[in-house]
Amino acid sequence: MAGVVLGALVLGLWHPGERGAFWQGIEGRLLDARFRVRGPLPAPQQVAIVAFDDAAIEHPATFPPSRTALGTVVSDAWQAGARVLALDVLLVDPRPDDPVLAAALGRGTAILGVAEAPSGAARVTLRQRGGPSLVTGPEPHSPLPALAPGPVLQEAADLAHVTVAHGPDGVLRRLRPVLSVAASNGLVTLPGLAVAAVSAQAGPTRVSIPTSGVGGRLEIGPRSVPLDLLGTVPLDYYGPAGSIPTYSAATVSQADLRGKIVFVGATATGFGDRHATPFDPTMPGVEVHATFAANLLTGRPLRRDGVAWGASVLLGLLAAVAGCAAAGLNGPLAAAAATAGVALATAAALQAAFSAGWWLDATTVSMCLALGAGAGAAAQRFQQRRRATNLARYQSPALVETLATDADALRDRPPQPAVVVFVDVVGFTPHAERSGPERTHAFLAAFTRQVERAADRCGGMIADFAGDGALVVFGVPEPGADDVEQALRFIEQLDAAVLASADWPGLGLRFSAHAGPVRLGVLGGARHRRVAVSGDVVNTASRLQESARARDASLALSGAFVAATPHARRWAEQRGLVRLAPQPLRGRAALEEVWVGALRQPAP
Repeated sequence: MAGVVLGALVLGLWHPGERGAFWQGIEGRLLDARFRVRGPLPAPQQVAIVAFDDAAIEHPATFPPSRTALGTVVSDAWQAGARVLALDVLLVDPRPDDPVLAAALGRGTAILGVAEAPSGAARVTLRQRGGPSLVTGPEPHSPLPALAPGPVLQEAADLAHVTVAHGPDGVLRRLRPVLSVAASNGLVTLPGLAVAAVSAQAGPTRVSIPTSGVGGRLEIGPRSVPLDLLGTVPLDYYGPAGSIPTYSAATVSQADLRGKIVFVGATATGFGDRHATPFDPTMPGVEVHATFAANLLTGRPLRRDGVAWGASVLLGLLAAVAGCAAAGLNGPLAAAAATAGVALATAAALQAAFSAGWWLDATTVSMCLALGAGAGAAAQRFQQRRRATNLARYQSPALVETLATDADALRDRPPQPAVVVFVDVVGFTPHAERSGPERTHAFLAAFTRQVERAADRCGGMIADFAGDGALVVFGVPEPGADDVEQALRFIEQLDAAVLASADWPGLGLRFSAHAGPVRLGVLGGARHRRVAVSGDVVNTASRLQESARARDASLALSGAFVAATPHARRWAEQRGLVRLAPQPLRGRAALEEVWVGALRQPAP
């Protein structure tokens, strides 16, 4: 969890949604999704658009129309009650009828658009009557020249920039509040068209940008809007094209524009001033500027400043921690459901913040959530593996995979040939009486470790430990041609190991072995089960211990075991085992041939 918190903090500080074109494109798409989930909103009525639409363009036949035609539309707008006029029309070439338009513009507060020109263009003179009262911040780097109206029109109206910059994915989501351009009369800082229009109605404008160039604040009269980390203002679109009240330039005299800020621009089919937005792939540029003005008037541009960054970091941390906890739950269904719930809650928090006007970095938050969920799932997987490893220690390695993957392991398994070996510690009871619980436990731990090592080396399965005894089976889960030889090797290696051990207290071992059919299966109820080897072979091998004990022997082998392979018979004869006539074994009706003797020959 500490690693998840640290990783989420690093992601939050890195803020990928503002890092590089790829991540900005992803964040832009996530923002567009939030717009679509929220849906369109009613636009404020303080802003309107007069559009040179298809009906209006039929008369001038070209765009931009003549300055006389524009003057007529401007005059009609004043007559309809417009309070401020902002023209999103580039009037860069002086025309003979410029005085006509200038006279119309001079009847009220009008603003003309200026755009950036290519770097090699000639610098023009800009006469700025209005504009920001104060701009603080670093000097712009290599400002471009400007495309601006001629001197006659500049005398009649204020100037504002209409330059826009699209995101890496081509969608227009932000506008610059001010822009500095290189003019023949020096560096001129122009407000955005919407900023100038609102300032003309609301009061003087102040733009403050830190020397770092990151963030800042736009103040228009009593209104204060934080700039985002790029020094721009994110737009809160109201919907697709037409969301801002729009009137045709052909019928503007009939429109109700009383007290409104009116933007004039082109919406006719075929004109290139179109921009992709979250709601509309071809929104007219004039509506983008009108949307910005409406945002400023209502105090509702999207907030994506340092405070929003901090909120993104906090939400990312919470999502990472919750995702880690959810994905780390026991049970895949519970973990999946909880993780999905955390994801939905995170998405709801991002959407709620957006509806309140906060553009939190969904890329950062999503990556934090993915980090937390991935870490939780990995930790749960590690825990499961660790638990499986721990549980595997209580079963034979030969059966672990079968028991772990099969819900009803070893069901309907037929009987199979196997070799069963019992090993018992001679003299254990008095030794335990003298040693006490701690030393007895240490002795049994050493004994079982020796049995495990020998069984693993020889391919035996430890079916049971019972006090000072052990049951080891060879030939399970699958029988082999050398099971009898492996059982003999196990007996030899275990006896040699305890003899060579410096910690062994000198007690002897007694072995008994039998071969025949057994049934391997799982016994128990619904909640507690164990692997068991069943059959008369197991009982017979156990009873052979009594035959060895009665004759003070360390080894008792059944006739079936010795007769199983020529190697087993040679092995028994080489060690001087005595072949007894068929003997009765306790609890059994049938007689059993037994070979008994000492595993180690006494020294001469």
